[in-house]
Amino acid sequence: MKNVKFDKYASVKNKFFWTALYFVCFMIGQNVPIPHLYGTFSASGTNANLLNVANIATAGNFFSPSVFSLGLGPWMGAAIIWRFLLIDKILQKKKISEKVSNYARAVFMIVLAVSQALSLMSNYQIKPLDVGPFSGQMNAQIMIVIVMVAGAKLIVWLANRNEERGFGGMTMFILYQIIISNMRNFSSLSGVKLDATNRMIFTYIGVTCLIVFIVSMIIGNAELRLHVNKIGIDSGYTGMSYLPIKLNPAGASPIMYGLMLLAIPQYIMHAIALIIPSLSDSANKFFAQWNLSSRIGLTIYLVLLFGLTIFFGLFTIRPREIAKAMKNSGDYLDSVQPGAPTRRYLSRRVVVLSVISAVFLVVFTGFPLYFMEIDPNLAFLFMLPGSLMMFVSMMMVLREEIADLLIGTKYSAIFAKK
Repeated sequence: MKNVKFDKYASVKNKFFWTALYFVCFMIGQNVPIPHLYGTFSASGTNANLLNVANIATAGNFFSPSVFSLGLGPWMGAAIIWRFLLIDKILQKKKISEKVSNYARAVFMIVLAVSQALSLMSNYQIKPLDVGPFSGQMNAQIMIVIVMVAGAKLIVWLANRNEERGFGGMTMFILYQIIISNMRNFSSLSGVKLDATNRMIFTYIGVTCLIVFIVSMIIGNAELRLHVNKIGIDSGYTGMSYLPIKLNPAGASPIMYGLMLLAIPQYIMHAIALIIPSLSDSANKFFAQWNLSSRIGLTIYLVLLFGLTIFFGLFTIRPREIAKAMKNSGDYLDSVQPGAPTRRYLSRRVVVLSVISAVFLVVFTGFPLYFMEIDPNLAFLFMLPGSLMMFVSMMMVLREEIADLLIGTKYSAIFAKK
């Protein structure tokens, strides 16, 4: 038989190629300007803080408008609201097809994308467009919204294709935005005076970030292992089987989705104020309260952060599905009956771990935001622990994915050429 040359790194190289290709497309889209939109971002400081951190968490960018300025925000917002309201289960009970359900979710995403596009557009100046059936201003607004909504759909398509053919999925795009945004923010520190107050701020944020980094590394690698009794497999010769549960089942998802949910009402109010100018004063009063610098807005965010940590913990582990699969295969946990008792047992374990994680996220990534009013110019520093938590969590997920991908390189082909 003819010797066949075997490249054990072929699949790895293929995935790296596709990820690099999609990433280049993403970077190109972020540098394609939106026609007829110009000027500088005009949102107030407190309002801009929420939009800034929400954009970082969703790979968007309101401060340099481009085709991809909306990022993954509309998709993430639609996904969490869809899941939280259990719309999928409602549609399943009404026996509505999956195709119709996906179409409805896509429409919902477009609605959020339109409101987000109008919000961005309200903070810039618009050059009239003479071509079209309406006034020059309205023609330009319609064109800008269409371009940004199309860009949002395209970036979701890139993320999905990267999930299928590359590695990292949407994580790669969010990681890029976290790095670029923080590099831009840190460049502004050169003109900051190191007085007593600023030294205290730097020390507090530095210590908090160090704790977040260490704890993130620990809980990212540690897991709770529940012994699973498998008929015909568990023995002294074959070793033990177990069900692994991460100590932080939700990861950094509560931060990203919590910021997105908090930003959605701002997007909607921006859109309303743009369409109905007479409501601008009411919108400004709303913005004054609904932001990360106000006690009301920040408290709502902390509640969202706590609740979403538990929600994503249960959503990630899925105790109901695990209990059902174990019962069908004859597997069982030590001292726990199959079926509903197993589901309740797993749910309690996940909720306890999620509550501990939620307290950590609230104290070390949410609580620092209460001090943003000390110095508005250093507001981004108080958001740094949350950004670091997202970065470390995503990097660890990415590391696990690459490690799984490299497992195949430890084996040789049967007909490999020697």
